[in-house]
Amino acid sequence: MSSAETRADDQALLREVAGAFALPGRWLRSAPFGGGHINTTVIAELQTPNGVARYVQQRINRAVFREPARVMENFARVVAHQRRALEREGVRDLERRVLTLVPARSGGNCYEDSHGDVWRTVPVIDGARSLDTPRGPRDARAAAFAFGRFLAQLADLPPPRLHDTIPRFHDARLRFEQLEAEVRRDAAGRLVGCRSEVEFALAQLPLVTRFEELKRSGVVRERAAHNDTKLNNVLIDDLTGEGLCVIDLDTVMPGGALTDFGDLARTAATRAAEDERDLSRVRVDAALFAALAEGFVRGAGASLEQSERRELAFGARLMAYVIGIRFLADHLRGDSYFRVHREHHNLDRARAQLALVADYERRDAELAASCAAANP
Repeated sequence: MSSAETRADDQALLREVAGAFALPGRWLRSAPFGGGHINTTVIAELQTPNGVARYVQQRINRAVFREPARVMENFARVVAHQRRALEREGVRDLERRVLTLVPARSGGNCYEDSHGDVWRTVPVIDGARSLDTPRGPRDARAAAFAFGRFLAQLADLPPPRLHDTIPRFHDARLRFEQLEAEVRRDAAGRLVGCRSEVEFALAQLPLVTRFEELKRSGVVRERAAHNDTKLNNVLIDDLTGEGLCVIDLDTVMPGGALTDFGDLARTAATRAAEDERDLSRVRVDAALFAALAEGFVRGAGASLEQSERRELAFGARLMAYVIGIRFLADHLRGDSYFRVHREHHNLDRARAQLALVADYERRDAELAASCAAANP
């Protein structure tokens, strides 16, 4: 267990963090929550006259997000812009549709604890849940609509340009070169156990080249985007099944529609887990993919250009590849970036993503037709 995770179980520290924000009532407890790869998340519970109130508190991982102040500046700008857009639409339940930052008692929207770690707080949105895998096309469509709508809401975000909270985050060329470097170093002595995966990954260089060509031609244009559109970054309403609120906004920064759709499709167009060991289960579900394309295109509406829509299936294949080689590179370097929960966990993740790449390639025409059939 890392030192950060140990501190997340330290009730004295968590009491300090809860007390640093303008929260109502008497602090009862805080407990670790969720299974994210990067940040530490806890749920703080407070006793109020109206019962127990719950808040999500997250420690920003400084090893990944080197400038937390910029992360929080982006976060605050984006949720304020979303709120204004929803108000113009006449939406009433705003507290369930957009995240609300709780102010720190010392001012601002974050708190630096006694260990130098930066925390933020938002209320728990009750009556909704996140899903690691879709229960069916309805979940896929709902989540995709929410992400597409999020993209549309940010289409008119005024200047200045959002900060790059992780520079070159979805730069396929950079990720390819990082894998090559880790293969040469073999710092953890693991290359012998994954040579076939490395060979397959390096043979996919044409994917990188094509992405670069799409950017040069203007098909892929820069826009404010989420950049981490895993299925579990949308809260699904328990009663209606609607994609209610987009969460986990640390990576909201300049990005693109193809990579946002692509990252969603890699996690929601298959019924297999991201770290599935039985690779025979890792395949694209045609019904789920069609639902994702329909929801995303409809949610994004006029903000999604026709040229982007034609390349959504490529975006799905590309993002499975980019994330797959990131997992593979981290396995080779000794698991220094992604949090792991078992031996060779990052290799399992890499194998699953690369198996998905192969299935996307086999079914490219079929999936491209699904995207073409999706109507705004």
